[in-house]
Amino acid sequence: MKVAFIGVGHWHAAEFYLPALLKREVEIVAISDSEQEAVDRIEGEFELGCPGYTDYRTLLDEVDADIVWASAPHDEMSALAAELVNRGQAFHMEKPMGLDGNVLEPIAARAEQKGVFTSVALVSRYYGVVQRLREMREAGELGTPMHYYYRLLAGAPERYIDSHCAWMLDPARSGGGPLFNFGPHIIDLFIYLVDDVAEVTARWNYGLRNALIEDHTTLMMVGRETGAIGVGEISYTVPVGYERYFSVTTDRLHTGGDVGIGDLLMRDDGTEHVEGMNGLEVYDHYVGDTLDAFATGRAPIATIHDMVPVLHVMNAAADSASEGCSVEL
Repeated sequence: MKVAFIGVGHWHAAEFYLPALLKREVEIVAISDSEQEAVDRIEGEFELGCPGYTDYRTLLDEVDADIVWASAPHDEMSALAAELVNRGQAFHMEKPMGLDGNVLEPIAARAEQKGVFTSVALVSRYYGVVQRLREMREAGELGTPMHYYYRLLAGAPERYIDSHCAWMLDPARSGGGPLFNFGPHIIDLFIYLVDDVAEVTARWNYGLRNALIEDHTTLMMVGRETGAIGVGEISYTVPVGYERYFSVTTDRLHTGGDVGIGDLLMRDDGTEHVEGMNGLEVYDHYVGDTLDAFATGRAPIATIHDMVPVLHVMNAAADSASEGCSVEL
């Protein structure tokens, strides 16, 4: 399978995607990034031996690829997605696929109309307990959701400067701090497991660094049909590494713990232990699963269509936090 990689300067490229692609039976036929330094650095680090471009449109004009692995600064993602969709080019893209759900929505509609294969890295869907809860929801066994909670706290954002992605600290380019970085995982799992979102209330705090991007965001989501409450906490407040906690409560079960480590579903009829991959494994698995989905014609774990409602909620959360009020969707 021939893979072209657009946006190799994105930190996910060197940390997750290129190592995972190169261990599989694919050929990297071209790479690009708007910064020549990134093209040269990635070529040297991975010894790819393929053409490098600073204009992805030229790459797409000159190189035949089966699927494109696409990343970009957040403010450039929707335009890149639109270009790929208009060309009918199958692609993966890193989240959040843009800054505005109203911009992304018609691009998703065109992708559906043209039958373009799209995949987006909403990788929290791979955790074992998440997959088990989704199975139960689809089988009508989940019960009535009451409460959802997902905490994802991460280390200092200065690491993005070290990863040559200083744009992550510029809200005009990134959209914000942890809300636009990790927020998609928090919001997506509420929609995936619990309900669509009818109302959002969010607050953020800048007190740790007093920077242009927030240090911490808390958001509360209300389910449209169930009235279930979903609470998400996302931050750059942990000294190093990540802190995760995930829980779901329905009238039939409760689960809570460090998602991906091994979780318990506690029910009236007994306790079920659910195994699953941890946070270091999901991106490698995502790459293999996406390639297999494309090769076999099945649906990937998530598509551009799944990102649209998530981005709408992110926009509502940003409006809520800025204005100090709740926002209805």
